[in-house]
Amino acid sequence: MGFCSEHAAIAAMVTAREQRVARILAVWRSEEGVLHVLPPCGRCREFIRQIDQADLDTEVVLGRDRSAPLRELPPHHEWPAAG
Repeated sequence: MGFCSEHAAIAAMVTAREQRVARILAVWRSEEGVLHVLPPCGRCREFIRQIDQADLDTEVVLGRDRSAPLRELPPHHEWPAAG
């Protein structure tokens, strides 16, 4: 597993004694030069959540005109009831 840019950015933030992630945006440029907005991977979503419980409200940019709070993106953060 690699080291995502979100991890690097959050590590720098924590080093600067910050804990709250207000908004996050990740992009990828194709070989043709086209920029694509990418949601954070599951590992990054979990890392953001672990930094501060309030980060469940982090705005995740999903496109030019689209975003959602981290809590609305999978993986879900509640365990199912035993059944």
